[in-house]
Amino acid sequence: MKKYIRFYAWLVMCLIWSAQAYSQEKNIIINGTVIDKETRTGVPGVSIILESTNKGLTQTNGKGQFSVSAPVGGTLIFKFLGYNTQKVKVTGQTSITVTISEDRKELDQVIIVAYQKRSKETTTGSSALIQGKEVQDAPTPNIETLLQGKVPGLNIQNNTGAPGFRGSVQVRGLSTLSISGSGNESFLQPTSPLYIIDGVPLDADKAAEFGFQSQGPGISPLSLIPQEDIESIQILKDAQATSMYGSRGAYGVIIITTKRGNSKVPRIRYVTNFFAKTPPKLRETLGGNAERQLKIQQIILNAQSIDDIRRIGETSFLSDSLNAYWNNSTDWQDVFYQTTYNQSHNLAMDGGDQKFNYKANLGYYSEKGVIKNTGYDRYNLNMNMEFKPSEKFRFFGSIFGSVGKQNKGNGVGLLQSGVAANGQASTLLPPPSFYQASGGVLSALQTYNDNNSRNLRANIEGRYEFIPGLAASSTLSYDYTSDTESTFTPAAANGQFARLNDYVGRTFQLYNRNGITYAKTFGEKHNLFVNTFNEIYKQGAQAGITAQQRIPNDQLQGPVGYDAYYSRGGGVLSNYRNATIASFAGSVSYDFDKKYVAEFSYRLDGTSSSGLENPYSKNPSVGLRWNFNKENWLADKKWLDYGSLRLTWGQNIVPTGNLQSIYGIYNLNGNFNNSPTIGINYDMIPNPALKPTTTTQYNFGFDLGFFNKVTIAFDTYFKKVDNLLFDRFLANTTGFNKLASNDLGIANYGTELMISYKVINNKDFGLDFSVNGAINRDILLKLPAEYNGQYIRFDGSSYLQHNVFRVGRNTLSNYLRINQGVYQTDADVPVDPVTGKRYQSNGVFFLGGDPIMKDVNGDYILDGRDYEVTGNSQPLVTGGISANLRYKNWGLNVYATYTADRTILNNALADRIAIMRNPYALSAVVPLNDLNIWTKPGDVAKYPYPYDYKRFDQIQPLRADQTLWAESGSYLKINNVILSYMFPKKLIRKIGLNNLRIYASTDNLITFSSYSGPNPENVTPLGRDISTGYPLPRTYNIGLNLELITGN
Repeated sequence: MKKYIRFYAWLVMCLIWSAQAYSQEKNIIINGTVIDKETRTGVPGVSIILESTNKGLTQTNGKGQFSVSAPVGGTLIFKFLGYNTQKVKVTGQTSITVTISEDRKELDQVIIVAYQKRSKETTTGSSALIQGKEVQDAPTPNIETLLQGKVPGLNIQNNTGAPGFRGSVQVRGLSTLSISGSGNESFLQPTSPLYIIDGVPLDADKAAEFGFQSQGPGISPLSLIPQEDIESIQILKDAQATSMYGSRGAYGVIIITTKRGNSKVPRIRYVTNFFAKTPPKLRETLGGNAERQLKIQQIILNAQSIDDIRRIGETSFLSDSLNAYWNNSTDWQDVFYQTTYNQSHNLAMDGGDQKFNYKANLGYYSEKGVIKNTGYDRYNLNMNMEFKPSEKFRFFGSIFGSVGKQNKGNGVGLLQSGVAANGQASTLLPPPSFYQASGGVLSALQTYNDNNSRNLRANIEGRYEFIPGLAASSTLSYDYTSDTESTFTPAAANGQFARLNDYVGRTFQLYNRNGITYAKTFGEKHNLFVNTFNEIYKQGAQAGITAQQRIPNDQLQGPVGYDAYYSRGGGVLSNYRNATIASFAGSVSYDFDKKYVAEFSYRLDGTSSSGLENPYSKNPSVGLRWNFNKENWLADKKWLDYGSLRLTWGQNIVPTGNLQSIYGIYNLNGNFNNSPTIGINYDMIPNPALKPTTTTQYNFGFDLGFFNKVTIAFDTYFKKVDNLLFDRFLANTTGFNKLASNDLGIANYGTELMISYKVINNKDFGLDFSVNGAINRDILLKLPAEYNGQYIRFDGSSYLQHNVFRVGRNTLSNYLRINQGVYQTDADVPVDPVTGKRYQSNGVFFLGGDPIMKDVNGDYILDGRDYEVTGNSQPLVTGGISANLRYKNWGLNVYATYTADRTILNNALADRIAIMRNPYALSAVVPLNDLNIWTKPGDVAKYPYPYDYKRFDQIQPLRADQTLWAESGSYLKINNVILSYMFPKKLIRKIGLNNLRIYASTDNLITFSSYSGPNPENVTPLGRDISTGYPLPRTYNIGLNLELITGN
């Protein structure tokens, strides 16, 4: 028996040794490279897994190279986030090249919802994802400008060219009717989306706290983020996607994720841009003697008495042409505008693997404005690291430091009224020199403005999975900003007394979020995901100013004033803030085999800004999704890549009041018994029942993909905004002037569509197109009862361009006089049959060449009762177009945007023609031969006769409050054109480079529009083209992107 046991033992051992030997003989070493199908460059960080054991073998290095030991006949799986998974059979070949391509299926995208990564096919909200490479290659101080036209429903109007400033941003139409300022300086209160940077919410409107038109002091946090550091940008639009962000997400949410380290071998990458900015075409003027002759001719032809002719001799710049002082042809616009040459640099180092990775980013951006004495510089240092020792534990930490330095000259960024006024000076005046310059010129060119913002933001995040599917996470961040602004005006520009204004402010935000998530699959097809978290904000802000009105001289720019009266300022400004916000949120998501999806969420926000009767904001939402491509009757349809239907409902509640409107204001009013007394401020009555603004949104959408070439995303929505803040004026019997109420409501409804078509995609050639568009209509739903459905916001400036709120029509309509043409002759002017008098204004009768103004009330007198509702200052249609062409190592990208059906009031043209109102003034003369102007009886013209200076102020033929200046603001703009070349690796590795790419790009290349003004986009959010605005420059750029070889 023992003999047989020994025999079988030896037999088993021999079999084991044979199997091991067989295995060792069949395992081979495979060396290879994983490359991107489009760029033909190595892809670092690709995971390589043996299919039979599902065990990770290795990752590719910084060049995309790998070396593994694998059995012949086995299968290797190559996986990388954002790319299609590739499988390769081991056949005995020891050297292979694996090609992977980007995953273009929309439903396979990983998106972030409520701070958690989710597959798009299991979420119900409306969202869009932009990859970081789509916002590169065109240097910009603010990343928002490059989002324009890329997402339907995200309306970005780059309406200022001021360096470091933001344009206007809206997601799905209007959310406010609060207007500040008057005339040309009327601006709509910004309602920007909530921005979340690496999981931390930020306030993008921080620099607009003193009014959108003033933009200061401070710099928007978005202008402190380098575009080279962005990995992806995600836009959440409907209430289901945004409700978990509570009140701060009522205007949409934009999530920016910065880059992470992802290479076993450390990588060093460098990006640089050298770009020129040129001003747009400026206003044409007649120079020198041509200006003098036109003014003299205008006076002679329109003089009403001999005194008008004699006045020419009394006006020295008209009569004394031989005087050297008046014998000039100065181009004043050239004094203030310039072409600038600028640069940006960004150095990044990253490395690591799935267990530990790191990244550091050092950047510098410098831009001089096309208006002299303006500019923007940015310095930034960003670092992050991620530690994941096991599948259970993850730790992430980051620190972000930046300094922004902005120079606004003597303007306020968006508005440069000093430059605009002095740019219209007479060309007969001598140019500025060492011996002479006007105060306005000195103020524009020598005012020293230093607007600094220093930001430090630290963030740590930890996550631990207790049991499979159950995890807890915690995030803690601190954001501190120090803002300083110093403006020094020299004595020559300020009545021989220098002036200094200093601002010092600081803001901070301490933020903590703690959450628990649970994911579980039941019976293989029932999937449950639960996400709960709480947020706590502690926010503070305080600022003070010092105003030194009469400094002894230009050299002493310190805190020494003229006397106690002129040395004033100090104390705490109105932006003082000390607030605490606490929030609790939870959501449940269920899906059956990823085919039928249902989501429910609820968030509760408590804040000190709500009224006593409404201390909490409640944000519920519900969403349903059907991925019908997974149905059995469609599963074998190869032409359908994916298909889904979405239906959502949700609310976002926003506190709109403040402590003053809720509790009232108390003032120190004199003394009683030598003690200060406190009295009530009777301007506004307290309203403790003030309600928060409620945004309710319904959304229906579908997503389709065909033939792996065509993708379609469609959404239609209804968005209702109730309880908007509105000041109601009270009867004097109440003892108060006004009451802050919630009796205003608006609605937006519209559709969004995005279509992408991949025409060709092979090894050497690729071509794809994308077009998107959104139609949004806004309607006023309600007003306080005492207004009977209409409220007119009268403009107190000389422009008299009023806004009207009328229930049932578009929200921001204009209230203007209706222009019906120009009277050809005196006989065409209507006559009152009762009095026998002609149609008149200000006691002066209309004549041939005067504008035909509609007599609304039929009394033959043009006055304040002859206004009508007209136009819409908000665009009806917005969207974008893109085309991407790839041929071998060459690439061409074109991005365009368009806006349609918007009314613009061309105040720039009105101001241009109105220069002719006074030929005796030292102002420029502009040629008008490009306009259809009435010049003689019988002319059929669009514009009235502008040269009759004697009747100008009575008839006011070029008054701004008429529809003559209302034009279509539709346009198509070629935003960016980018031409690039990637050098072959074999060539550049000889000089120590792993990648080398050069490119040339443009920004704001050309605009196609029937609009007669300078630029239909360079207008205010209320649709007013103002000559005092900062023009949009054109950019020409040459860039370089390289990566060093740092490993073997």
